Amino acid sequence: MLVSKDFCAWIAIDGVEVPEYGPESSETGQEYSCWIPSEVGKTFTVHWTNLSAPGLTGGGVQVDGHKCGFEAMASETRPISAFMDGIAETSTKTRPFVFAPLQLTGRFHFTADNQLTICQDDDAYLESASHPNLGLIKLEIWRVDIGGGGMAQSVAIPSSQKVHERSKKGMNQQITFGAAVEHAQVQNAQIRRIGHSPLVSFSFRYRSLDLLQANGIAPAQDRPEKRKASGSPEPAENDDADATEAEILKVCSH
Repeated sequence: MLVSKDFCAWIAIDGVEVPEYGPESSETGQEYSCWIPSEVGKTFTVHWTNLSAPGLTGGGVQVDGHKCGFEAMASETRPISAFMDGIAETSTKTRPFVFAPLQLTGRFHFTADNQLTICQDDDAYLESASHPNLGLIKLEIWRVDIGGGGMAQSVAIPSSQKVHERSKKGMNQQITFGAAVEHAQVQNAQIRRIGHSPLVSFSFRYRSLDLLQANGIAPAQDRPEKRKASGSPEPAENDDADATEAEILKVCSH
């Protein structure tokens, strides 16, 4: 997981925390990023924990440049965690995040089993706007005020993006939204973001594992054992620094 001074964040596929590669942070300590392996057909969830920041905070999630909603933490309890598993279609239905094959308008199209089929070029898409945020899951955490209630507001479900084969830039996946999952009715509150910028942002750049390996981001033979998001790593004995880090991981994993 990515850990800042006051927050941590991670991605889970089918409830299991995914490994992270090449973590980086800005000099200001407000931006953190890494690479994660994605799997076609798998659902995923964005998790975060407020470890120690005072006041009320909330997180906004974007996938492939699409805004997917905002989740506030309406409690002063620390640590406190939240997650987002999709877009709210209605107050009782959520469309889950799903990794899917990239839809190409150029010569090739990736199928569900990651095979290529030949299509007809459509050069009109080559001249269209680029997709700078394709392949990016972004979480921004803000300080917030929370006001009156109401029913949860739905978010428009974006269409799958189409990219010309010559401009896909090493991508072979995108994020789509699965069939609606019904749940109990969600109450909505008026949330106002405070300040001109988020307290911290976490960026997860996803690619298939073979692409990460081919580009030297993930070890070529690495098949890491995935750890349940609820797991509790054991602190190293007789090492205060390692013990402190282990405690942070333990808190963030709940």
